[in-house]
Amino acid sequence: MCLTKSERLVIEELYDYNRIPLWILNTNLELQHSFFSDSSHDVKEILFTHMNGLTDKILNPSFDIFFYENELYYIFDFERNHQTFYLLAGPMLLSGFYHITQMRSLSFASNMDKKDLKFLVENLPVISFTSFSSCLRIIMLLLKNDAPSLEEISNYKCASLQGSLNRTFIHALFDNREDYRLHTPYSHELAVLNCVSEGNLARLQSTYKTLPQTKYGTMSNDPLRQLFYGCIANTTLVTRYAIEGGLDEETAFTLSDVYIKQMENCKTLYELNVLNERMAIDFTQRVANAKNLNQPIYTQPVTKCIHYILRNLHTKMTLNTLAKEVNLTPKYLSSLFRKETGQTLCSFIEDKRIKEAKDLLIYSQYTYSYISHYLSFYSQSYFISVFRKNVGMTPKEYRTKYS
Repeated sequence: MCLTKSERLVIEELYDYNRIPLWILNTNLELQHSFFSDSSHDVKEILFTHMNGLTDKILNPSFDIFFYENELYYIFDFERNHQTFYLLAGPMLLSGFYHITQMRSLSFASNMDKKDLKFLVENLPVISFTSFSSCLRIIMLLLKNDAPSLEEISNYKCASLQGSLNRTFIHALFDNREDYRLHTPYSHELAVLNCVSEGNLARLQSTYKTLPQTKYGTMSNDPLRQLFYGCIANTTLVTRYAIEGGLDEETAFTLSDVYIKQMENCKTLYELNVLNERMAIDFTQRVANAKNLNQPIYTQPVTKCIHYILRNLHTKMTLNTLAKEVNLTPKYLSSLFRKETGQTLCSFIEDKRIKEAKDLLIYSQYTYSYISHYLSFYSQSYFISVFRKNVGMTPKEYRTKYS
């Protein structure tokens, strides 16, 4: 093994903190370890193939920092058991805001569909010089017991990939920016809020682990006050989604007041971040308890089918897929589901997708076409027709009225 257990644990924690994908290769450029989380196995495979292809163009694999326009990478070698291995890091981004057409110009985008590419770009870290330098030094000290100083990194002359850009100084690339994204993408916020309204504690905890730390914009020059304002906004949204999920209003609003008062007494960013997550977990657990009290008791196959549907609203689902998931024949599942819920599978899935569409229309600026595609409707016109049938107005009318 090229990494000890303690080294893997440290690198995993480092990845959870900075979200820089890491790939460890042997001298034959075969993958030994990777530190990269994504909901799609295909995305990981495509990204690794891209990273592996870069190695042929690297001028100095023993240590180099290199780039494609707004993408940044680094590589260094290290020894284990008299063998040489390479740690390849990236891609990291130097800009956090892309239209889908701009995403297509990124070097790793060619074999990805729009949805996977957008998800990947939103989850890749936008790097400042300070964060890049500190993370590079930590991992080199861990694996090599040696690392360049901050000054050496600042003055390092980046080697462009062969045939790529002109050589330049690394600090010029960062333009002395010391911040990541100013705002967390709406899709990340919605991922958390949907867990709250569903009372899905396991998914919420998984979401907190896999998504980057939330950013709340710039409302104050004081970092602690800035985070406090963001936590108030987050608590307000969590409260609304908890009520929608079934928590009674009096409990929800009282709990909201209690947490905001506690947040006001926090003295450090760490305390605020921990309390902010604890607040969402508390609300989610209470929603789950309320649902257990109010929810009809279904048989195990129907319950499992409902959970699968709620987790996969953004993918195409067929009766055969659902039947296979619960180990029943399609005909029997269809009959059982309708008998217990009073709805057909199609109408149940449609109801849940319309519910999520309403949230997207109110809380995001996504186009009707994007929402239609995102929720796997056959076409935009079909989405509008189904929405009007269920809500009594078109998506445009609904957004105008409630947004």
